Amino acid sequence: MEMLRILFVLACVCVLSVFGQYKYISDCKSAGLCCEKANNTCFVPNTMRMDGTIGRCFCDAPCKRMKDCCVDFDTTCKARDCVMSEWEAWGQCDNGCGRGKAVRKRTILQDRSFGGKRCPTARSSKHACIGDWGCLQQSVEFSREEMTEVGYIMPMNFSIHRVSNLYSPQHDIRKNLFFKNFQDNIIPTKPVYRGIFRITHAGRNCKNTSWAKVLEKGTELCVECQPTSMNKRLERCRGHGVFNKETTWKAIEASNCHGKWKMIMHHESKTCNQHSDHDFVLV
Repeated sequence: MEMLRILFVLACVCVLSVFGQYKYISDCKSAGLCCEKANNTCFVPNTMRMDGTIGRCFCDAPCKRMKDCCVDFDTTCKARDCVMSEWEAWGQCDNGCGRGKAVRKRTILQDRSFGGKRCPTARSSKHACIGDWGCLQQSVEFSREEMTEVGYIMPMNFSIHRVSNLYSPQHDIRKNLFFKNFQDNIIPTKPVYRGIFRITHAGRNCKNTSWAKVLEKGTELCVECQPTSMNKRLERCRGHGVFNKETTWKAIEASNCHGKWKMIMHHESKTCNQHSDHDFVLV
């Protein structure tokens, strides 16, 4: 008898436990269910649906369409829209000297859920830019174009005497050389840069011009490229040389004064000395 009593009590406990369980689990929240995608196992049995009927109610995303959601689905499994971060600052122009593009990005902070708004497909944005942080030698795989160019030079103090007839670029052949690339007064907004050259050959006639006498074999020169002399297409000075290669130079307004030189120091964003006889500017 004692054994039967114990078994009866245990059975009652089990029945009450099961009954209490089903009584407690009556919605998505109490069941701990919220399923983003269609899921046939994401349901609560024998409870009230949103439409007021009793039966198996679901806590998955398609239940709204199927009209069999549990009564608390909208509050417990609330739709969440995608949340994006603010746009980052624009990155550096990918071309250090000339036309290029800059990029900015944003990231997903919270992905959408339960039918919320989707994340935008645009995670990055681009815009055109003009790079001016690395205007040194033209970036090309082979410097064939530079090798064939002639560097037309004048004394560095030309920048001091621009208005004088002696150095003015608005006279004779200098007018064409100086302004042919700047129609409508368009001048590249690029920083000045320079190169260091050693003359390997110089014509004899250089000695006939006072300022060109220093242009003789073995002489080292500082040669500057200024924005007003930069070619619009190349966005650099023509004839600015190729490192460790021999190219051609010609002195403006010095009759038959021309020769060869070799760039012995890479281009750098610096200026030459306006008051030195060995400093020149490309025209």
